Amino acid sequence: MGNELNRKQILDLFEDQLFVSYEDYCKKHEIRPDYKGLITYIIDQELIHPSVIQKYTVLKEFTARCPSDRGQKTQTVEALADRFNLSSRTIWSILKSNVKK
Repeated sequence: MGNELNRKQILDLFEDQLFVSYEDYCKKHEIRPDYKGLITYIIDQELIHPSVIQKYTVLKEFTARCPSDRGQKTQTVEALADRFNLSSRTIWSILKSNVKK
């Protein structure tokens, strides 16, 4: 229970600190805060590793293009590899490492 409480406190502080930093950034640059700006800010602050963004995007795009197993996986993987300038092997690796077991 103690670990969960500590994690919650850290998460709460992280959220508060991030929000204050983002608000300060917006005021400094005279921009209106919004969720897209916040996401860009988080990425610019390197709080999300590029590999996480890549995996998330590939998985979401794959799921959207190939929602069921209808024999289109290979074509979808090749299309995504071309779109994101990645190898087919990289796309397959991302998919394989994120299969629910």
